[in-house]
Amino acid sequence: MRRYEPDCVDGTLFLVSEGDRVEIGAVDDIVDIVGGETYTIEYDDTQSTQPWLETDDGALTVEVRETVTTMSHPEELVAGLRDLDMETDRYGLPTRTVEFANRFVDILDSQGVEAGE
Repeated sequence: MRRYEPDCVDGTLFLVSEGDRVEIGAVDDIVDIVGGETYTIEYDDTQSTQPWLETDDGALTVEVRETVTTMSHPEELVAGLRDLDMETDRYGLPTRTVEFANRFVDILDSQGVEAGE
């Protein structure tokens, strides 16, 4: 399965793979939808003991802007986003941008406490 790499041009995020380029939306909008520049993933006691997880307080803070502009995504996610338009929805933001941000949060949350419950 191919992966799509982020490409940020003039503040707009695109996901790119092998000549295919899908506009996602303004990085500033994505950061706002997620809730700010950082996002905290909480881990339970068992998850916190994993050797790869360096946290003393059971939480890991992610830099949203950095992660959004560096994290690759599977073709399946991009295919679902492609079907959404870039017209503004009822919140005044493109539907595709809002859905990307929601899926991004789902990916982050799947790593924490909710994933183990």
